[in-house]
Amino acid sequence: MALASSSYEVQIYQADHWVLDSCFESEAEARAYGKRILSAGRIEGIRVVRDWARPDGRHVETEIHQEFRSNSNSITIAPLDETPPLCHSPAEMFGVDGRMVMNRLLKNYIERLVVTPTEILHNHTELKRLLDKDNLMPTAVGRVAALQAEKAGLDTRARRDELYSVINGVSERARAAAARSDLPSLDSAGFRPIYERLDAREDPESRDFLARALLSRDLVQMRNWLAKLDFLGELVRQEGGLTDNPLTLVDGVIADVLGAPSVVQELLGMQGSLLEALCNLLDLSRGRLDVSRRAEEDRIVHLNELLAFHDLDESRRVMIDLVRRQVKSAQPLYRADPGQERDAYQRLLQRVTTPNGVIGGGGMAEALVLRYLRFLEGGGAAGRRRAMEEVCGLHSDPKDAVRFLMALSQSETGRQHADDVDRLLSGLTGDPRGFGRFVDRAQPIKTNVEALTQLYTHARDSGLADPLKGRLTDRIDDLLVAYIHDCRLVERIDNPNDPLRLRANRLMQLCAPGTLQSRKALAVVRERVVSHLRQPQFEQKYIADLADPTLQQGALREFYRLLAQAGLT
Repeated sequence: MALASSSYEVQIYQADHWVLDSCFESEAEARAYGKRILSAGRIEGIRVVRDWARPDGRHVETEIHQEFRSNSNSITIAPLDETPPLCHSPAEMFGVDGRMVMNRLLKNYIERLVVTPTEILHNHTELKRLLDKDNLMPTAVGRVAALQAEKAGLDTRARRDELYSVINGVSERARAAAARSDLPSLDSAGFRPIYERLDAREDPESRDFLARALLSRDLVQMRNWLAKLDFLGELVRQEGGLTDNPLTLVDGVIADVLGAPSVVQELLGMQGSLLEALCNLLDLSRGRLDVSRRAEEDRIVHLNELLAFHDLDESRRVMIDLVRRQVKSAQPLYRADPGQERDAYQRLLQRVTTPNGVIGGGGMAEALVLRYLRFLEGGGAAGRRRAMEEVCGLHSDPKDAVRFLMALSQSETGRQHADDVDRLLSGLTGDPRGFGRFVDRAQPIKTNVEALTQLYTHARDSGLADPLKGRLTDRIDDLLVAYIHDCRLVERIDNPNDPLRLRANRLMQLCAPGTLQSRKALAVVRERVVSHLRQPQFEQKYIADLADPTLQQGALREFYRLLAQAGLT
């Protein structure tokens, strides 16, 4: 007889994920029902999962039976439309890029067994199960090796042998971790204390591997994606919230769960269009999803909170990459009304464009160009060139168009069309007299100066190759100088009717680090400061409005401190 705290779920396999069908109080009833519906021939597979409610209220799910129809028992490797990055060591395979590739390549296996890449790589039983599954691993290794060898100009056989060597190294480490008897359970000690204990006696690489192995030991018992997500979310919240390396490790596994094909769809629920789903996913990745109409216990509400208040960088990256791949795909943004596809594209473009750049960087910018190419009749290099031009034209603010092109330059398409990127950037920023397009006259001068300065620093700190970076930063600097002269910024600040001390201090505030940062714009302000410094009896005039000698000395010391900070001494 089953315990009162246990129940047995029968789940059915649909396309690429498991769906709850029925619940029973006994294992025998669940198995019998599963066998009956499988034999009817209408479903691919079934599994029985024991759900045990612990005294502390947490649910532990354990798969006790899984069966597929004989003609649907095979698991195939999913196609890859992008060449995976090269990895030469187990550490690189453990990284987020390696695990994202595993999630895509092995998605059918991962969905069917409800197991994350982290669990496969760190739990010897799970890794051995994958290695023993038909010819799944040889096929996967062969496909990755062929793609990588073709792109990097390597020998396919040598690359395949190197991948097997890396996998063997991972397997040996997982086997050694499974054999250790000195690793405590998470229930008994908690994740942070265990991590600190490992940190005291292991080298950093072994420490992190063993910590992930311990996480995997609990996770493999949960054959339900949302149960895994709940478990990991609770770990993040423990003891006021994980930070530093422990948080990074848990974040990586959360990213694996979110990378499973069915999870995000289940979290978001029914969406009106692909556009709506992608916009919501972008908002979720930044912890800004509107959850006002969702129940407090909804898992996506909890995940949104985690992403808002914790540094879950890998989870964000996985979600943004999912958006990128959907943008790159042929799926319509608004299937219900094809006539609204361009409007949907415009909304998506606006959503991924921020003052800090394009969300998703070069990959997202490239995906947007390739999707826009479907609106055009021509293809090839000429079609891509036209798509780049027209996407730039869709930005109402030329600063956003500049940011888009800077991001695009970091992609394969951008590198292929480097001359076109340069030409378009020159057209946007080449004439200083066009500064009016880059400012909003309705905004305060300070806001416009800050916006142009932010664009300058974005270009200066970008991955643009020289000499393009130098040309672009110079042109943005010229735009800023033209605006400073046009709005008479220096003259407004340096009002001759005010005391010299106030005039000089306001000018020095513009010279302070973090305000004006471009070379030519700073030179305009510094020239006015230097002209004040060179006038006869500057110090006496500077403190003329202060009667107290103590205040006078303090004011002079502060001014010379500002001078030093601005590099003018």
